[in-house]
Amino acid sequence: MNNLKAILLCALVNFRKWRVNPRIYTLAAATAGFLSWHSAGLSQLSAATGIAVTPWVFPNLLTTTAMIAVFACFIMLFFCDAPFADRHTPFLIIRTGRRNWVIGQLVYIVLAAFTYTVFFLIISVAVLIPNVKWDTDWGKILKTISANPGIGNNYGINLTVFVHPLIVGMFSPIEATIISFGLFWLTSAFIGILILCGNIITGRAGGLVMAGVFLCISFFTEYLGPLTLNGYWIRCLSPINWCAMCCLDWTGRGEWAPPSYAVFSLLVSIFLMSIVSIMVFCKKDINVQKRR
Repeated sequence: MNNLKAILLCALVNFRKWRVNPRIYTLAAATAGFLSWHSAGLSQLSAATGIAVTPWVFPNLLTTTAMIAVFACFIMLFFCDAPFADRHTPFLIIRTGRRNWVIGQLVYIVLAAFTYTVFFLIISVAVLIPNVKWDTDWGKILKTISANPGIGNNYGINLTVFVHPLIVGMFSPIEATIISFGLFWLTSAFIGILILCGNIITGRAGGLVMAGVFLCISFFTEYLGPLTLNGYWIRCLSPINWCAMCCLDWTGRGEWAPPSYAVFSLLVSIFLMSIVSIMVFCKKDINVQKRR
């Protein structure tokens, strides 16, 4: 019980730092600005047709590799300074112990990734106000875009949100949102723990480099990979793409990673990287970052 309290204390300390961390405010502003730009076409189309958009846009926000790259960069900015050691860290470690402290950082990443996912979901709907209306169905706007992605051209509107027909056809809006939320959260936690693990091992910015490599892999597996390597199997090595439902194989065609494989791989990777992070951190000197 004492260990659990110590772990939660270490995680809570990181959340308290948000109030004085300019990077958190920058990330929030950048996310809101990106979603405002990304969904502007939907609002314009809604205003032009007089038909409100339903709030189920979240599952269709990351349907292109470029948008997935933006998401990955946001998460890299969020967790770039993992394991979040500052000048107060040695005193906290003395109080809680090395193992409890680093486990607290892992717990923080998982909880912070969940918090960011909730924020992303809420803002994705808020930016559509006043052209959004509650409905348990996908709605005419989203269904029309899924059937005719070029509908915006009829009104001189540039749409950047592409509604995947497979998502609309196979899942209800609530189902798709729940699945997308889980994938977004899990992939965010994966990137965060990857950065933490890499930074702990190298003692520098190795985690960011590793995350950047995976980001490059996501582009490679989308475009050149299947052509140069003669098959879609390479997409099973691109975990960042798994944040989006459209990048998973829901029909068994073999062009993408199966959903069960993706979720299992992310969970196993998170678990193994967490174990490595704990073992290495408990044996290395503490690298304290200079900050106020």
